[in-house]
Amino acid sequence: MKQMHKSSIKVLRIGALIQAVLFAVAIAIFYGVKVYFELPISHIVFIVLCILLILDIVWYIFIRPALIYHANYYEIGTDEIILCTGIWNKEQVIVPYVTIQNVETEQGPIMKRSDIMSLTVHTAENGLTIPLVHKDEAHELKRFINEKLREMEFLYDQRNRDGHSGYQESNEIH
Repeated sequence: MKQMHKSSIKVLRIGALIQAVLFAVAIAIFYGVKVYFELPISHIVFIVLCILLILDIVWYIFIRPALIYHANYYEIGTDEIILCTGIWNKEQVIVPYVTIQNVETEQGPIMKRSDIMSLTVHTAENGLTIPLVHKDEAHELKRFINEKLREMEFLYDQRNRDGHSGYQESNEIH
């Protein structure tokens, strides 16, 4: 099984840093409004918010990205795609190629700077996302999956042309 790209840790940390900065700005604005309008809000509220900000920074910037990197795996097999995710609650999603309807790649601005993408495979019921793989690998995976889809379609068309519907006909009366 393959892991996410190594630079995905950096991307996850940058995203978490942006969220932490927004949280800090919100706290600062809240404190500014309190001081400007002389609102009777205890300083304990701001101490608690600052402690939450520090915990947020420690968890989302330093600990969680490494855990996510080591917990997420995927495998592209001959008949299916397998994705294993979860830090504490492990989940394994198996998607056979015959159920795939569409394959997309997604790349945000932070991901673009690190040359990584996410690959999303859509099925009729749901789908799966292989997160944060190198862009060359994402394009190769997309090409391989689309090739498998064309192969499945060819086999389906060939079976229908030969008169096989895929169902066995029975003349027995039950």
